[in-house]
This record gives sequence, C-alpha cells and structure tokens, in this order.
Amino acid sequence: MKANNIRNWKTITIALLSLLTSTILIGCENNDDLQQSQSTKKEVEIDTNNDQHNILEYTSELESLQMQTEYMNVQNQYLVNVIKKMMKNFSNEEMLEFSKDQFVYELQVNGESIPKNGQLTIPEGDVEILLLEKGLGYDFLPPKWLEKGKLSGDYIDHILNFDTTNWTPLGTDGTVATAQGYKTTNMKEGERVSLNITDDLKERLSLLTNKIQIDVN
Repeated sequence: MKANNIRNWKTITIALLSLLTSTILIGCENNDDLQQSQSTKKEVEIDTNNDQHNILEYTSELESLQMQTEYMNVQNQYLVNVIKKMMKNFSNEEMLEFSKDQFVYELQVNGESIPKNGQLTIPEGDVEILLLEKGLGYDFLPPKWLEKGKLSGDYIDHILNFDTTNWTPLGTDGTVATAQGYKTTNMKEGERVSLNITDDLKERLSLLTNKIQIDVN
C-alpha cells in the first residue's frame, strides 16, 4: 500500500514537473515572440525613417539639379545671343572659318584616336573603325553656314581606298554627335588595314598624312 502511494506520488510529481516545464517553455517562446515582434516593429520604423530621409535627400538633390539646369539654360541662351551679335561683324572668310570650328571630327580605331602620323598598332580580335562628327553650332549658326561648316557630302565618303569586304557597316546617330564606320571580327597578328583620307578630312583631324595604317600585333 505504502509502495503504491509512493509510486502514485512520483507519477503525480513527474506530471506536475512536465506541466511546469511546458508552461515555462511556452512562456519563454511567447516572450521570444514578443521580443521578436517588438524588434521587427523597431526595424520597420527604422527602415521607414531611412526611406523618408532618403526621399528628402533625393528631392533636395533633384531640386538642386533642376536649379542648375535652369541656370545653365539661361547662361547658354545668353552666350548664344552674344555669339549671334558677334557673327554680324564677321566677313565671309571669318564666318566660314568659324563655322568649320563648330564641327569636330575624330577617326578612331577601337575607341583610340588615330595619331598624327596615321599609324596605329592594335591587338588581335575584333576591330571597329569609326569616323565621328560632333556639331557644336546648331543653336546659333544659320542653316547655310551649318552646311558650309561640315565636310562636304556624306562625311564617311572622305575615307578612301578602303576594302570593305568582310566588314560590317556601323552607325550611331545622336543630337550632337554622329558616327559612321565599319567593324570586322577575329583579326590575326600580322594583318594590316590600310586606307586613305581626303585632304579636307586630314585638315579637320590635324593629321600629317593622308595614309592610315593599322597593324595587328
């Protein structure tokens, strides 16, 4: 009888301990959930504050850029008006020279400008030859002088004696700058590309020669 009471007491004690342990664990989990919830709430608040701060910074930066743009537009218009007044006193020769100065040409191979001696060495692989035209005088030059300031005809035609076999035509067209040229692939060491340019293009590029030689090394 006494032994049975002891067993029953142990059983009840174990059950109570199990219940107590479960209660403690649940309490801990609930406490963890509460802390996690509070932590998440704080993180959300921090993220929201950061977003608001970033928005204010971006807004301020945008307003600053808009003010700078407006100022530059006003300044640009002022300079255009000054140039137009000055042009009224130009002779035809001066006007022609000034118009030519408003168009910049550049002959590039794989993004590198041709040096004054017309000779350039490049590595094996793909090759792009581009002739760029940049117009600077569209805001103030009359159409007549715009045409006189450019190279005559299509400017790519000022590249001469160039065998375009196995070359693909290239071209880009922008508001201020345009480019035309050719591209080929897989050129090997020892190969050479030769071409000539007109006297007009030579003058615009400030080169010492009409002959362009590109060696693959």
